[in-house]
Amino acid sequence: MRWLAALLTAAALAGCGGTASTSAFGETTLALGPEPSADEAGVYLATERDYDGGEGVELELTREGPADFRLVARPPAGCVAVLAVVRPAKLVLCADEVTLREERAKVVAVARGLARGYLQAQREPDEAVEAMLTQVPGLDRDELSAQVDDAVATWTAGARYFGELAPGPGRDPSVAADAATGP
Repeated sequence: MRWLAALLTAAALAGCGGTASTSAFGETTLALGPEPSADEAGVYLATERDYDGGEGVELELTREGPADFRLVARPPAGCVAVLAVVRPAKLVLCADEVTLREERAKVVAVARGLARGYLQAQREPDEAVEAMLTQVPGLDRDELSAQVDDAVATWTAGARYFGELAPGPGRDPSVAADAATGP
């Protein structure tokens, strides 16, 4: 009977993949723009479905204050663009330069989790809208749905893979490339 209990316990722990893998990098903060936008739909789908946890990170979303990662049109000083969200680099994920230098695997994990969220949001825009509505109270469903429908094509337009970023000052395109190729 003890072997059955041990087997059931092992099976239960194996089923908690998101929780176990979250410990790899732990919590990290992602700062979004001051106002919710349809271009954040992939972020909300990624956090709702635990795509970030599947990569070993737990994204804590904020709209202000210090953060290891930011979703911005223009990265501030000390933040390196690592993933194009709206093509061509109109909205990027940027990583704190110290985090990028000292915890590159974490940066790739965040990029990979978000890429999965955005790609799935393109396939399931209604579910992405629902994820946003659940996590951001007060949004208008019809307006957000129309905005997401307009936005989804811009996330991969002209790119070989989601997040493809051209080289240049203040950019590290290798992160997006590594996120696209998998572990």
